[in-house]
Amino acid sequence: MQKSPVLIHVPHASTCIPPNEKRFFIPDDLTDELLKMTDLYTDELFDCGRDMLVFPVSRLVCDVERFRDDADEPMSEKGMGLAYTKCSDGTPLRSMSPQKRAAIAAKYYDRHHEVLTDMVNEKIRSCGSCVIIDAHSFPAVPLPYEACSERPDFCLGTDSFHTPHALLHTCSQLLKGCGFKVGINRPFSGTMVPMEHLYSDTNVSSIMIEVNRRLYMTPDGRKTDMFPVIQRVLAALVEEIERAVP
Repeated sequence: MQKSPVLIHVPHASTCIPPNEKRFFIPDDLTDELLKMTDLYTDELFDCGRDMLVFPVSRLVCDVERFRDDADEPMSEKGMGLAYTKCSDGTPLRSMSPQKRAAIAAKYYDRHHEVLTDMVNEKIRSCGSCVIIDAHSFPAVPLPYEACSERPDFCLGTDSFHTPHALLHTCSQLLKGCGFKVGINRPFSGTMVPMEHLYSDTNVSSIMIEVNRRLYMTPDGRKTDMFPVIQRVLAALVEEIERAVP
C-alpha cells in the first residue's frame, strides 16, 4: 500500500445481515430491498491500492453515514436514520425499540466511527493531511424516498468547510474530460467527516463520489463490460487528487 493522504470510505457496499439482526426484520425476503439500497461493488470499484475502510454490514442494519442522533438526521423522518425502520418505498422494514437502537449504535456505528477516526488521525500523522473519498453509487431510476430526480453519470457531494474548491475542481474536470455528466450535490449532497474533525480541522478534506449504477451494472445486479473502465477512471481520479493535494 503506497503512502498517500487518501482514505477511501465505503459505507454501503455490503449485503450482509447477521442472523441475530435478520430476525427483527418484517419482510421475509429482503433480496429486492438489498438490491435497491446497496451500493453494490463499490468496494471493488474504488479499490485502487489505497487505504480503504469498508463497513462490513448492510445499511439496512445500520447506516454509518447518518448522524448518530435522530434529532440531527433529516432522513430519520423517513424511517432511515441510523437504524432503518422503513423500506425505500415507505413500507415497514422492522420495529425498533430505544433499547434495540442503542445496541445497534454501540455495536456497529460507534465501532465503525472509532476505526474511521483512528485511520484519519494516522493519515494526518504520516502524511500531514487526510483526503477522504466517500465512495457511493446510486440507482439510475430514483427510489420513492429520494427528493431529487436528476441522474447524472457522477454526483460529487461537498461540504462547505471540508471540500476545498481545488479538490472539487480536480474531480469535476477529470470526470467531464472523460465525457461524463457531473452533478454537484445533486442528486445527493454532503460527504463524510469524523465528528472529531468536523468543522474544526483544515487538515481533513473530503468529497463524496457517487457513481450512477447504470455505468457499471445491470438493473438486476450483474457487472457489465464497463466495470473495469469505471475502475480505471476512478483510479486515475485518485491519482489526480493526490497530485492536487498541497
